[in-house]
Amino acid sequence: MKSTFGILSLFVALTAMVPRQSFGQYAWIPVYSDAAATEAYNSAPNQTGYATYVDEDLEDFDSKKGDCEKGGKSDCGCSSCRSPGWLSRSFGSIEYLHWYQKGSRLPPIFSQGVTTSREQILFGGNFVNNDRMAGLRVTGGVWLDDCKDRAVLVRAFGSEGASTPFAMNVPNAGFPFAGIPFFNTAALPGSENGLQVAQPLAPLRTGTLYARASTDVYGGDAIYKTMLDRGCDYRFDLLAGYQYSRIDDDLEIRTTSGFPPLPNNAFTTSDLFDVSNDFNGGTLGLSGDFNRGSVSFQMMGKLGIGNMRQSVAISGNNTLANGLPTQGGFFAQPPNGPNGPNGVPITSPFNIGEHDRNVFAFSPEASVKMTWCLKDNLSLSVGYTFLYWNHVALAGDQIDRRGLNSTGSVNQAVLFGGNYAGGGANPGFTFRDTDYFVHTIDIGGTLRY
Repeated sequence: MKSTFGILSLFVALTAMVPRQSFGQYAWIPVYSDAAATEAYNSAPNQTGYATYVDEDLEDFDSKKGDCEKGGKSDCGCSSCRSPGWLSRSFGSIEYLHWYQKGSRLPPIFSQGVTTSREQILFGGNFVNNDRMAGLRVTGGVWLDDCKDRAVLVRAFGSEGASTPFAMNVPNAGFPFAGIPFFNTAALPGSENGLQVAQPLAPLRTGTLYARASTDVYGGDAIYKTMLDRGCDYRFDLLAGYQYSRIDDDLEIRTTSGFPPLPNNAFTTSDLFDVSNDFNGGTLGLSGDFNRGSVSFQMMGKLGIGNMRQSVAISGNNTLANGLPTQGGFFAQPPNGPNGPNGVPITSPFNIGEHDRNVFAFSPEASVKMTWCLKDNLSLSVGYTFLYWNHVALAGDQIDRRGLNSTGSVNQAVLFGGNYAGGGANPGFTFRDTDYFVHTIDIGGTLRY
């Protein structure tokens, strides 16, 4: 996808270099009812524009411009009152986005050390998926009248998606302990501990560590636009409509451990935290356009208010000594899971399963843009956009992090199908969310029919 965006950027740059007429073609030209004045203007030295002669009173001429002038909404009126068909009033744009986003913070996932795997973090303990990436925004719309007082437009945007993988084969020779650090609630008092995937001491053990954190953001809106005020070089519009956006955030964790020469004969674990955030709301805002010859400046601000649907799906499984997979990974344990005293099954509020809730949320958007007219129906633009959501659930935050230093909290007694002991129902589940933002540098073009 990055190559596609690269080709699009090259196309936009080449379009900007297409020869075009001077900026004078976009200037307003005078209209005279006096033939001598018209001739004097047109024959002036170094004159590049031409006045228009109308053989009647200017006031009468202005009054005959048609419905475009009714109501006194504009001092300048329309350039014409043609375009009876919808196609001639339609417009569309495509923008390449240099995309930046907040990213998500992970607890320590893998580390190495002498006894507790806490001396050096290998993966996690920081923000991920916050590097620059490519994005795209497509806009299409149609003016509902010839004077461009009212319009309906639809926008869609999205990024190529961010992904941060980690993979490591851990040999036994000369490599320290490696594994998953966690806060062990089964210990009295609770203490930091580690699941040893590999160790250099007898019995020698090797293993693999794998994790992937990924984030996708996309959305769009449908907007009704109506003019509030305009003049020869400015315009203000009211915006109202519907807004949708979705933020997906996933975290996958896998380990294998074994005693050479049989690499998989100890255990495997697999955890998946799959989180989605769907925002639906109404939006209201303002936009302004300011023209200076062939260059114009646009500003837009709007606020979306509505519902954020947060969905968290947690799953996990493990195998022990090459056995069949059983439910429960490491940071993910089944809700009706391990046995209690004397092997009696118990119901406990662990975290595996699907969890959903609705929260009231708002999502503002602000943008600034500068546009150059290349031709009558083609323009090039560059701008900046900022998007924000105040309630977003992220995968790393859904790990039970009641332990010290935000380490994942686990009752060690329940791992690999163990009996429920005094460590409590950990890992448990509690919804945790945070705010989230995206900001982009926008490069694009607009085509008008």
